[in-house]
Amino acid sequence: MSNKSQRSLSTTLTGYVAIMGIVILSATFFLFEHYGKKVLYDIEKEKADLITQMFAPQIGVNLYLGMEDRVIEVLEQLVHQKEVAGVNLYRGSEKIHSYQNEKKTDTGDVIKVLTPIYQPGGTRQLGKLELLYKSDNYQRMLTQLTRMLLIFIVALAFFYLFMVYLIRRRLYPLKKLANSLANYDAQNPVSIERSSQDREIGQIEEAVGTMQEKIGEYTEKLTHMNESLYTQVEEKTKALWEQLYTDSLTGLPNRKAMMEDLLRLDTALLAIVNIDDFTEINDLYGHHAGDEILKQLGAKLTSMGFDKVYRASGDEYVIVIKKAFTSESAMIELKRLREAIGRSKFAFEENQIDLRVSIGASIEYVPTIEQADMALKEARKQRVPLMLFSPNWRLEKRYKENIEWISEIKSALKEGRIVTYGQPLYDLRQKRVKGYEMLMRLVKRDGTVVSPFHFLPLAQKTHYYPEMTRRVVEQSCAYFADRKDLTFSINLSVEDILNTETIEFIKTKIEEYHVSNRIIFELLESENIELYPEVAAFVEEMKNLGCQIAIDDFGTGYSNFSYLMTLKVDFLKIDGSLIKNIHRDRNLEVIAETIIDFAHKLNIKTVAEFVSNDQVCHKAHQMGVDIVQGYHIDEPKPLNELEKPRENLPVCL
Repeated sequence: MSNKSQRSLSTTLTGYVAIMGIVILSATFFLFEHYGKKVLYDIEKEKADLITQMFAPQIGVNLYLGMEDRVIEVLEQLVHQKEVAGVNLYRGSEKIHSYQNEKKTDTGDVIKVLTPIYQPGGTRQLGKLELLYKSDNYQRMLTQLTRMLLIFIVALAFFYLFMVYLIRRRLYPLKKLANSLANYDAQNPVSIERSSQDREIGQIEEAVGTMQEKIGEYTEKLTHMNESLYTQVEEKTKALWEQLYTDSLTGLPNRKAMMEDLLRLDTALLAIVNIDDFTEINDLYGHHAGDEILKQLGAKLTSMGFDKVYRASGDEYVIVIKKAFTSESAMIELKRLREAIGRSKFAFEENQIDLRVSIGASIEYVPTIEQADMALKEARKQRVPLMLFSPNWRLEKRYKENIEWISEIKSALKEGRIVTYGQPLYDLRQKRVKGYEMLMRLVKRDGTVVSPFHFLPLAQKTHYYPEMTRRVVEQSCAYFADRKDLTFSINLSVEDILNTETIEFIKTKIEEYHVSNRIIFELLESENIELYPEVAAFVEEMKNLGCQIAIDDFGTGYSNFSYLMTLKVDFLKIDGSLIKNIHRDRNLEVIAETIIDFAHKLNIKTVAEFVSNDQVCHKAHQMGVDIVQGYHIDEPKPLNELEKPRENLPVCL
């Protein structure tokens, strides 16, 4: 059949649309009769809600601030709104304010809206606001709507039935086509029969046939695409999974995989294997060699048949053997592991590299990586290659104490409880106090004065330490700025000298207080200061400023006399372990005499520490010591008590 003989569906439906408009209008009015009252009521109530929501925050602020007059002012402003009949304010169940609009009409009921009032920025309810909203508009609209419905309802009912009949008749072919397509399957196309004279429906039937052919083609292509995408997603997922849980260098499971696996671990031996002096391999052969050794060690551990081998980080590996161990059997297994690594040959290019490892392990009922790490740290502390975790160590208590000390240091800095004490340096030749050594103290909140022995080693591992040094420098320079006849010495560690900000601070304070010719910097001989070029540079810079240099605790380290000439020091402070028993130990006397004689030949003055009684003091004087220091002379005191006269000051004669 040609398109010309077909009738236009659009022309036919144009008439239907006009009828549909009337029917829809009738249905709309019909629905308004059933739901309109509530809708209109809700509209008016929403208006009332908007009014209360606009005023409630103002009332809440004034209630919260206790501004009762402002509350009344806002309520009066609210009640004068055009549609407002009245307003009530409640606190709890008590009505505290009530206002009525003088222009209120009695033509209808009022709409009541109750709104809670909250504390500004919070959730605490301060009261409730009740609004009485006039319903005049609602009553007028409802009356008009009812009249319209009564007029049109009978006529529109007839047109509705007639429209239904026409639509069903004209759309029957489309319904038939829709029923045919309801169970459409790309594998089983639907056979379409021509059953309508409408041109548009005929075009739809032809289009459906063409569409089925194209859908079949696209379905086949889509199936192939889905199969390809599924394969690619699987490959990418596997690659991402390996990246997430695999160490890229060794191919072993990484720390993330280890931490997840350990959550399911119970009875087992868990050990951390750490390569000793691994940085030396990197320094000697380069990082490429280090990477190669890490891969070879990973392969060696894998070949030993452990249940799990992980590369935890850097030069640390973790092994797991899932069975019960006694302490004896665990140590046998760990020794076997260490000896196997020691016997293995690791190589980079033509270089053979021997590895030594330290191992910390745990065989607790539920072993943890923290326990193994504690064991490894304890092994290093005791300088042994193997260590098995023991709950008797009470390391947790030590860590807790460390945390408490760090907190104490932090608060002491903040509250100015890091203070400077001074201990006199007595010149045996001039028979007077020549100066003072400045010592750091921490004062607890209860007034207890704590020696640096208890907190300084820990403080040096934190970022608080530079500030602690600067406090001592500041307090010392300020105190001795006007005491021209006294010297003062300050202890500096290698960490202080390597900190450029601390050195700049020291130079600034020396210049500010003009104390360069009276300050002495004491450097610890036990810190191997000769190995740091920064120390030599610091000494030269300070001596150019007029400062003096002392080596503290001399005799406890390597006692390399050669660097004394290189650094051009001014004082040698002989360590107290050599001095405190010098009056009754001939060997100590010989060592001290050697140091004193050597120092004097280099024009270096000597200071004897730990002079605790008159016999030690007398012996030091007899041996030629220039300056003595210790409790026999005086104990360390706060700055405000330094120059108080002491009765019977010893003279060591």
